[in-house]
Amino acid sequence: MVPMAALMAWALAVSAAEPASPVLHARNTAPSSQAIPPPRGGTTRPAPASDSPSPIEAAYSERAGSVLLQFGYDQFGQDPPRRDGSGGVQADYTLGPGDELLVSLRGQKSISKRHLIDGAGLLTVDDVRPVVAQGLTLAELRAQLADAVTASFPNTEVYVSVTEIRRIGVLVTGAVARPGRQEIGAFATLIDALTAAGGVTRGGSLRRIRLFHAHAAANAPATGLPIDLYDLFMTGDGANAGIRLRDGDRVFVPPLGPTVALAGSLKRPGVYELPPGEDRLPIAVAREMAGGLLRPGAHRVLRYAIGPNGEERAEELSDADTAQLGDGDLLLLAPRREDRRGDLRLDGHVLRPGARALERTPTIGALVSTADLGAAPYLPFAVLASIHPDNRSRILQPIDLGAVLAGRDRRPLAENDVLYVLGADDVDFLTSEPVLELLRGAREPAQDACRGLMVLARALTAQPDGPLAHGPQAQAAARLTGGRTPCPPLFEAVPDLLVFALEHSTLLMGGVPRPGFYPSTGRGSAAELALAAGGPESGAHAPAFGGASQHRPAAAGTIVEPDDPVYELTGHARRPGVRPLAGGSTLRDALTGGDALKRDVYPLLGVIERFDRRTLAHRLIPFSPQEVASGQANRALSDGDRVRLLSTAEVRSLARSPDKERKSGTPPTDTGPPDAEPSDTEPPLPGDIAELVRERGVQVRGAVRTPGTYPVAEMATVEALLATAGGLAATADLASLEVTTATGQRRRLDLNDGASARTALRPGDSLRVNPKPQALEARAVTISGAVRRPGAYDVARGETLSSLIDRAGGLTEEAYPAGTSFLRDSERKRERAWFDQQARDLERWMVQEVEKGEAARSDVVGLARQLATQLRGVEPLGRIVVEADPLVLRQRPELDVLLEPDDRILIPKRPLTVTVTGEVLHPTAAQFVSGKTAEAYLREAGGASRNADDARIFLVLPDGRAQPLSLSSWNHTVTAIPPGSSIVVPRDPKPFDLMEFSKNMGTILGQLAISAAAIAVISE
Repeated sequence: MVPMAALMAWALAVSAAEPASPVLHARNTAPSSQAIPPPRGGTTRPAPASDSPSPIEAAYSERAGSVLLQFGYDQFGQDPPRRDGSGGVQADYTLGPGDELLVSLRGQKSISKRHLIDGAGLLTVDDVRPVVAQGLTLAELRAQLADAVTASFPNTEVYVSVTEIRRIGVLVTGAVARPGRQEIGAFATLIDALTAAGGVTRGGSLRRIRLFHAHAAANAPATGLPIDLYDLFMTGDGANAGIRLRDGDRVFVPPLGPTVALAGSLKRPGVYELPPGEDRLPIAVAREMAGGLLRPGAHRVLRYAIGPNGEERAEELSDADTAQLGDGDLLLLAPRREDRRGDLRLDGHVLRPGARALERTPTIGALVSTADLGAAPYLPFAVLASIHPDNRSRILQPIDLGAVLAGRDRRPLAENDVLYVLGADDVDFLTSEPVLELLRGAREPAQDACRGLMVLARALTAQPDGPLAHGPQAQAAARLTGGRTPCPPLFEAVPDLLVFALEHSTLLMGGVPRPGFYPSTGRGSAAELALAAGGPESGAHAPAFGGASQHRPAAAGTIVEPDDPVYELTGHARRPGVRPLAGGSTLRDALTGGDALKRDVYPLLGVIERFDRRTLAHRLIPFSPQEVASGQANRALSDGDRVRLLSTAEVRSLARSPDKERKSGTPPTDTGPPDAEPSDTEPPLPGDIAELVRERGVQVRGAVRTPGTYPVAEMATVEALLATAGGLAATADLASLEVTTATGQRRRLDLNDGASARTALRPGDSLRVNPKPQALEARAVTISGAVRRPGAYDVARGETLSSLIDRAGGLTEEAYPAGTSFLRDSERKRERAWFDQQARDLERWMVQEVEKGEAARSDVVGLARQLATQLRGVEPLGRIVVEADPLVLRQRPELDVLLEPDDRILIPKRPLTVTVTGEVLHPTAAQFVSGKTAEAYLREAGGASRNADDARIFLVLPDGRAQPLSLSSWNHTVTAIPPGSSIVVPRDPKPFDLMEFSKNMGTILGQLAISAAAIAVISE
């Protein structure tokens, strides 16, 4: 029985390769001596996923602790063999029944035709005597056929070629996937036959195959011809395996013979079958069968043999070449040593990382030079990784790379040492936002965090009260803002370096362009660290760190702040950083530099963050960068001020939907203006500054290019606000602006007078730019039918129907204005809403009836469901009743309807029919006859159906008006029916009498009938 552990190991090996840890440029620095893998354990190498393990493979794999496959069984193709073509058939090919030949005659008779050698072995060519082709070679057939053709057609040449060779049948039995008769080509060999049979199964032998010829010689052995496929698979020789098969041959594959297995440091480890007739195999021969050793040199050889009682015993062989293996033996080979001697490595921010010879670089000064360094090396700190000679653990040591390059550090190196050189990006990552988030208290890095951040999170969690997690540096660094920079490859490859660098860092809180963590050996001064960190912003200013202490060593874990007065320019500036606060420095000095402001900086609001050391108060002072840059305003700066500039994109994002942001906690997205510079690397604004931006907004609405909320400092002019909003739209009315103050006062402005543009607005005010009155409606109206120039027309505000008819060339002679259909979109929407409301009422009533469970009302529920579907499916037209006769409109202008956008007017030709529709037996369009009564028209439609409501029959006049018809014999009033009218017979509402709103059912059914009649008229 195959153990479950072996099968699980096999499945894991198939589904996943051995995980490879990311390596920058290095192998494992610790030397190791590979031991022989223990049985029933250890790692596995990947196995092919196509087949499950055979029992013998599973047994050997479990014993060896690694996946072992049987040799040779993957040599058989998975696809069935292709049908053989002729290829290049040689002249000595022996022909037989089934071969197809192309015979071409050239001369007295010219013809080309394919011929098949028949079952009797004859080749019959038209008008030529048959030739016995069976048993002849191709050359012999050509000669005999030439004689036969010459006898029939003198001066004729013959050309013969084989177009398709015959198929032969070979019986394949034994341990194959598809035993039985296999049809293969006449050129086929044993391998072709086995492949056609699906290949040898892993329970069959590759070394004891027997081939029986159908027409064997009398002296041929009765046991068949032995074939060993190992010779073919290993050396390509395999003479017997290349024998061409004949029709009727038999191939037998016996069961698998004795086997041995070889595992370990071999080129082709696996399970191998012993040669035929042998029960022992020299280890040297077995080793060559496995492809030889992967690594030259001395190896440890361990043999596992199973005794007569089933016990497995291990034996280490001192003289492996003379020993032999027997059936079931397992041989494990491993190099006695795999350590590398005499090398070390240089890695990190260098031009040519990799191994170096210890003999050529015995000291650290010989290992690295200035020529080896990358473009931006960090000289105060490097890391030397060494191996402890006693316990073989890795030791990290801080190195002053500047001292090494200056020749002051010449310490000797040892084997397997690695010197890691840090670059500017590596040091910047120490103060990145992912690192600062962990130092602020977060303990769960992001899902895609690098391995260095994972190690840092574990270190902080293990020592929550330690100096790295809760020390002064961690608390001070919480006030810093880092960028969302990607993790450098060095911290991914060697994750311990991130924690090691932080533990040896000094926190520079100012005096450098990028405050943050800067690692050192503890022997450099704060001033030297500042220079290594990029130096001060101005080359003429060298900040003093603690007076005379600037020349003292900056120990790890300390916090250094500059003593010289400075201010910081941050946010949306071209070159943010710390600058010296020279005597009398002002905002104008900070912002009037040619490269201080980016082109898409927000012009109306900036913020000065000020900490008053006397009162310990934190203040936010708003200012207008536009006024400061133009000389209209200025403000003196104090020591420690932080001048924050905002981008237009982030201001619009904050001001767009503040209520939604406060509820969800997610800032709204904003694409920003078209010319906005990318700001995805800028950190989010602190909460107090974001709140200040929101509460100082001025609303700009109306005819501007980008309406919205625009925060201001103290005040901003109308001109500045309009420029920030993208300027006026083309439809803006310069003479009609409205300013509404936060107290509710309202005043009108006219930009034509010049003074209005200088009107100041404060936070909470609102500015509206009114658009110019539009002379034309936004959308056109359409007139069609019996007018001289139908089409779509732009109409002015207040234009009437008579004006439109006149613009369309007037009515034609056959026009019928009394039947005008005037369709209005607003009316269509009202009718659609009414139908939907009635359908909802019906559906609500149906739900109530179903919940009651009264079977007696099931028929009514079905009718109501059909009616609700009909109400939702109806498409109202929005027809209104108008007077369209120009003569009448001139006499009574109060009837001349005002036009609206999207109106549609259809003026029909004079009709000659009256439509009868609704619940009648045969809805029809009857011919109009003057004086003809409604009863007469109904009779022509077959009369009312049994579902009709005789009491609610009504007449729809051509202009859309409806009036009831009384067909009672007691009624003597004659209703005139003009041409183009519709007589509508509505449905009887009695089936719905049980419904709570049955009193409205007549109206519903009537409206459905009117809509249907109107649609019919419009369609005509």
